[in-house]
Amino acid sequence: MTDIDQIASRNSNSKRIAPDRISWDKALFAPRRVALVGASATPGKLGYLFMQNLIAPQSGFGGEVIAVHPKLTEILDRPAYANLSAVPGGVDLAVIVAPPGEIPAIMVDCAAARVPVAIIISGGFAETGDAGRMLEQRIVATARSGGVRLIGPNCFGVISASAGLNASLGIGMPAQGGIALYTQSGAYGMAAFTQSQEELIGFSRVVACGNKVDLDETDVLQAFGEDPETRVIAMLLESIGDGRRFFEAAREIAQRKPIVILKTGRSEAGRRAAASHTAALATDSAITLSALRQAGIRVVDDGLTLLDLAAALDRQPPLAGRRIAIISNSGGTGVEIADLLESRGLQVPKLSEPLQAAIRPVLPAYGSAANPIDVTTEWRRFPEMYGSSLAALIDSDETDAVVPVLLQRSALMSEVTDRVIAEVAAARARGSRKPVHVCWVGSDAAEDNRRRLLTAGIPCHAWPARTAQVLALSAPAGRSQPRGATARPVARPPIGVDGGWLSSDLAFSLIADAGLPVAPWRIAGSRAEAIAAAETLGMPIVLKAEQAGLIHKSDSGGVRLGLVTTAAVGEAYDDVANRLGTTTVLLQRQARPGVELVLGARRDATFGPVVMAGLGGIWVEALGDVALRLAPFDDAEALAMLDQLKGRALLNGSRGQPAIDCAALASLIARLSTWTAGAPWLEELDANPVIANADGFVVVDVRMRVSASSNDVQAQSRRGTGGETPS
Repeated sequence: MTDIDQIASRNSNSKRIAPDRISWDKALFAPRRVALVGASATPGKLGYLFMQNLIAPQSGFGGEVIAVHPKLTEILDRPAYANLSAVPGGVDLAVIVAPPGEIPAIMVDCAAARVPVAIIISGGFAETGDAGRMLEQRIVATARSGGVRLIGPNCFGVISASAGLNASLGIGMPAQGGIALYTQSGAYGMAAFTQSQEELIGFSRVVACGNKVDLDETDVLQAFGEDPETRVIAMLLESIGDGRRFFEAAREIAQRKPIVILKTGRSEAGRRAAASHTAALATDSAITLSALRQAGIRVVDDGLTLLDLAAALDRQPPLAGRRIAIISNSGGTGVEIADLLESRGLQVPKLSEPLQAAIRPVLPAYGSAANPIDVTTEWRRFPEMYGSSLAALIDSDETDAVVPVLLQRSALMSEVTDRVIAEVAAARARGSRKPVHVCWVGSDAAEDNRRRLLTAGIPCHAWPARTAQVLALSAPAGRSQPRGATARPVARPPIGVDGGWLSSDLAFSLIADAGLPVAPWRIAGSRAEAIAAAETLGMPIVLKAEQAGLIHKSDSGGVRLGLVTTAAVGEAYDDVANRLGTTTVLLQRQARPGVELVLGARRDATFGPVVMAGLGGIWVEALGDVALRLAPFDDAEALAMLDQLKGRALLNGSRGQPAIDCAALASLIARLSTWTAGAPWLEELDANPVIANADGFVVVDVRMRVSASSNDVQAQSRRGTGGETPS
């Protein structure tokens, strides 16, 4: 009898099925009855550790914990049953720590008992090879047939602080707070657990998904988004399954709750083999990071910053702007943190004379009220100087955040801590939402003061660099509002079912249809045809070789510029034909000089259609100055792409050159995005260069690759049709 047959048989005979099956997220985060399958009465075994965690009085779980063991009837004073089918009344959550070979039968029991969700802690599945992968597939099939959702296998577990549930490898219960943490790494879950106790970080939920055979990052993100206990979402992602689905969910949730993500696995060995500029620059990692930021997510580079930033956003509101005020008892440290803040895109503005006049009376004559505010070394006056300055800065509309630097003596003085806490509390009582972050440079002797600040909801960051990093990431993360752009369907070009690179003639025709301005062109198959084409187009002429497999034509000697006579055209044709062995060339009238840009598109296997824009020409890959967005998007998003470029000043006019019409350029990029999103057959497009000058824009070279026709339907599901997303 198959696993599914067993489920059907048991369902028809069982009287023990729970009559009120609840949703998987409610069962995971607020279960009424939890069964530990693989429970043990032997200290040191995994089943014993989990049993202790589930029933620990300090955790405060108010539901019922049931042990499942094939022989014992009681474990740690809790009833034990031989299997799930024997448990009366049903179970909301099954936590499985049994050997992997036993789990198929356990999953039959879960499905027959209509358990809403199971956490499989055990390893020994796909991570071990083909045999483990087949075992994993069998378990998933059984679970789906019975409507059981799965976390894991091979995972750290789940914590739900408000429910007092510790179904994880972590010992003890973290403080309750507003951070929901999702991680694919069990080791990071353990590290975060330890760090949270040291830094007094509070969690609402912790979910470690392991192999994520069923419930994945998007499912959990959506659950966190709807969770009233969660104020901030933090995620460590090693991979993203359905990138487009994750993007759409994150873009909507980020409007309501801050999302902080660390994406690991960012190395790019594959870019060395890229066939085009778009493929070399729009790498998987670059697309992922761009998509996350486009959705309004705060992206960090390391696990410590992930926790630092999430904790700061849980304790204090995000920055509404980028203007930072600093109070310090060390002039040098004040300058150091000011430099670090400005290097990360924040501002440390000089305060107005009226605001300085309000602060100056509490400072020594040799102090400074300009910003950074230097209270000097008059330590007996620290409480008043820090307190009064902080109050004035919180109430001022000239700043978006305030950073008191508590260094050595000021960190040691409990009176200073008392004043900082009191002023922040008073500001909150007045309705202020201006964030206050402490830069902490204190010794172990001052640890009690640091912990009091954290308990009062005031972030304390060790040293100026860490402070500046978190503040920069707390600043506005970009627009996460859904865009109104909509894809327009584009018919597949006439090419074989195997797809491949299109001829330049067909590629130019397609992008012209997309609404991009292209330089007039002609195809010639002989010297005479080339000369005739040149006469029709008008001088000066550019001649380019047309040859299958020729990727970078200029590197191969396949491009001739500035041809001003028919004789020169004929000589160029002969030279290219002899050098490359081709008789077909493309001719264009040479465009006026201008800023060389690159526009590109590709269909990413995870995120679907992506558009690239940046500085182009022969140095495009060396410069790497491009911006990426998931398509489709509107003109405003395209303009944000241009603002992201390091060479943005070139578009504004440089060294006597006229400015480029950036609004028109943004419209052109947005138009390309809607066309790309509607062309599921498009694998890759590379328009380089696109010459921009005072006259407008013109595409002078393009390459386009089409997918095999069998891939079009699959691509269609990730095309990203745009439109408004309900909020």
